[in-house]
Amino acid sequence: MNGLLYTRLFGLSVALAVVFWLFGRELRNVEWRARFRDVMADGATKRKKRSLLEGYFNRIVAYYRILDKSYTERTALVHVAVLFLACFAITWLLHYFILFAVSLSIGVSLFLYERYWARLARRRREEILNAFLRQGVERGVHVLSATGRLDDALARMAEAVRYAPLRTRLMNLCHLMASPQFATPEDAFVHWANGLGIEDIAHFALATREAKKYNVPIDQLWLDMAEIQGKELEYLRRIRAETAHQRTGGYWFYGMLAGSFLVAYPFAAPYMNEVTRFFFWVTLAVMTTGLYLITSRSQVIEA
Repeated sequence: MNGLLYTRLFGLSVALAVVFWLFGRELRNVEWRARFRDVMADGATKRKKRSLLEGYFNRIVAYYRILDKSYTERTALVHVAVLFLACFAITWLLHYFILFAVSLSIGVSLFLYERYWARLARRRREEILNAFLRQGVERGVHVLSATGRLDDALARMAEAVRYAPLRTRLMNLCHLMASPQFATPEDAFVHWANGLGIEDIAHFALATREAKKYNVPIDQLWLDMAEIQGKELEYLRRIRAETAHQRTGGYWFYGMLAGSFLVAYPFAAPYMNEVTRFFFWVTLAVMTTGLYLITSRSQVIEA
């Protein structure tokens, strides 16, 4: 018994040492990699395919940015490492072998962390778009009808909007238009909207620039686009409301059932034969695949 305990402790020490070494190396390399890309990247380097881990943390940083949180890849890596250690401790207490415990903990940590921030970022984007259409466009249309100047309209929108995240971004846009970086307010508007990360507002800005180029009345364009995008937003909200209850119930059902399986497996495994053990993991894999398909389809509906 003592030999088995010492073997487990030795395996745990080796696994933790490897994990800490990998995370430490990644922490040391995150900053200089970013600086190297900024300074030395040329066209060929920019076209190089990013690694899965780099793409993952880039998505997390994008979520931080839309939520106005000054976190970096280093912060995200530390958070994922802490979550991994918590999951690994649970699997270790359940007497899973090292390789499975590490794999399961890494997968669960990365999935839960991204889903949490993705949900908050999606909600923030929707709130910004709703405030832009409901609070800002109406005031902007009045100014455009009176003066025909886009910069005045956007400045009045920044004063009229009550939603703080959008008001801050509109004030930044006003400062951007006042700088000599862009030749026209329309170009600054397009640049600002593309950096915002909200596709509907980016289309709004692009249509505004094209309308200015071909002398189309911008005030009427804004009214029409606000009506179309508002109806689309309500349609997406209705779909989400109709499916959220069933989807949430499915998540909870999967979590309780899969969690019960994983908790019971270490204690039931000595009494299973090879066929029973095979069908146990097949059932869990089918459930996980079904949850993934539900999640991916939900992302398509909410896009």
